[in-house]
Amino acid sequence: QCLTELLQPDLWSHHLQLSYFDHPPFISWIFFVGRLFEPLRHLLNGHDLSGVLRFGGVLLAHSSLLILRKVIGTSISENQHKYLLLILLLSPFFGIGSIIMTPDIPLIFFWTLSLFFFKQHLERPSALTAAALGAALGLGFISKYVVVLFVPIAIAYVLWNRRFEVCRPLHLASATITGLVFSFPVLYWNATHDWVSFRFQLSHGLDQEAQTLSQIFMQLGDYVGAQLALLSPLVVFTFWKRDEPSELRFLRWFGWGPVLFFAWTSLKSPVEANWPIAGHLSLLALAAIANSAIDSRKILGRSMIALWAGASIVVIVQAFRPAQPLFGVPADRLKTHEFVRFKELTPIASANRDFFASSYQMAGALSLDTGRTVAKLQGINRPDFFDFHESGRPTTIRFTIALDSEWPWPSWIAENGYKEASRSTVGKFTLVTFAKNEVAP
Repeated sequence: QCLTELLQPDLWSHHLQLSYFDHPPFISWIFFVGRLFEPLRHLLNGHDLSGVLRFGGVLLAHSSLLILRKVIGTSISENQHKYLLLILLLSPFFGIGSIIMTPDIPLIFFWTLSLFFFKQHLERPSALTAAALGAALGLGFISKYVVVLFVPIAIAYVLWNRRFEVCRPLHLASATITGLVFSFPVLYWNATHDWVSFRFQLSHGLDQEAQTLSQIFMQLGDYVGAQLALLSPLVVFTFWKRDEPSELRFLRWFGWGPVLFFAWTSLKSPVEANWPIAGHLSLLALAAIANSAIDSRKILGRSMIALWAGASIVVIVQAFRPAQPLFGVPADRLKTHEFVRFKELTPIASANRDFFASSYQMAGALSLDTGRTVAKLQGINRPDFFDFHESGRPTTIRFTIALDSEWPWPSWIAENGYKEASRSTVGKFTLVTFAKNEVAP
C-alpha cells in the first residue's frame, strides 16, 4: 500500500486523465506541473535535482501548516504556536511522512483550507464564505474522497450548537454550486465509467469482510493500536479534557470525526492507518495546545518529541539502506524493502519493451527504474489504473509477464489467440512468455 500510493501519482502524470480508478487526480496534476521543471534536474554537474519534480507537494504540505496557523490565530500565544509547529513537524504523518507524494498531501491542504473557511463562515456568515468553503471541499474531493466526511461533521456541529443562521438557503446554494463545479472532473469521469471508482472505494471500506467476532475485534484492535502509535498519548488526554480556547472547540469535531468513523468501518473491513489522517491535524494541534499550557504535561510532550525525532532518524537511515536488516528484523520484512524488491527485474524490463508487471507495485517500481511506463497486465491481480488504460494490453504477437504469485489468467489472453510459450525463473519471480498461435514457442 505504501509503495503503491508513492508511485501511482508519478505514473498517472504521464497519462493524464480527469480521474482514476484508485484515486481522484489532483496529486497527478501536481506531478505533471513538477515535470515541467525536468530540464532543471541536471542543472548542476554531477548532481541530480530530481526533488524539483516534487516541489508542488512540498509547497502544499508547508502551506497546510501556515493555514492551520491562520485557523488558530491569536487564540494561543506565540510560544504555543512554536510548540505546536514542533509537534507537527516531528509527528509521523506531518513530519517525515509529508515528504512522500501521496493523495494525502492535497487532501490535508484542502481539508485545512476548508477548516479556515468554515471558521470564517461561523464568525461572519455570508454567501461568499459559503462559496469559498464549497470550492475548498470540491478541490478536496478531487484530491481524495475521504474529504466528504467534512460535510456531515459540519452539519452535526451546526445542529448541535444551534447555529442555524449559517445555513440559510443562499449559503447552502452557494456552497453546493461551487462544490459541484470544482469537483466536476471526478464526477464526470465516474459518470462516464459506470461510477466504478465510487463503487470500488465504498466496497473497499464498507463491505463486511470480517465474518467472526474474533476477526472484528482483531481489525478494531489493529486500527486502535495504529492510531495510538501515530497520535500518541498526547491526544488521548485531550479526549475528555477541554483545555483549548472555546473558539477552537470546533476542531474537536473535525479531529475525532474521521477517527471515530473509521473505527466504525474497522468493524467491517481492515482500515489503513492513514485513512483518518484528515482528523490527525486537528487532534495533534489541540493536544499540543493543551500540553504547552499545562506544566505537568510538558514532560509527556517532550518525550513524544524525542521519540518521534529518533524514529524519523531511523526511518531516514533505513530508506538509504533498504536491503539491510534493522535491529535484527530481516530486510524483506520491512516496508523500506519495497524500494528494492523488484530490482532484479529492472534489466529485463529495460531490454524488453513487451514486458508486463503483475501488480501495480511492480509496475510503479519498474517504471521508475526504467524511465518508461511498464504497465501492469490488464485483468490480472486487483483492478487498478491499467485496467482502464490501453497500455495494459499488448499490441505485439509476443509478450512477457513477471509473476510474484500465481493469478488466474484474464480471459482476453486466450480470446486473442495467445498461448503460453515459455516459463522461467528470476530470483523469486516467474517469467511467463505468451505468443500468438501462429508463432512458434
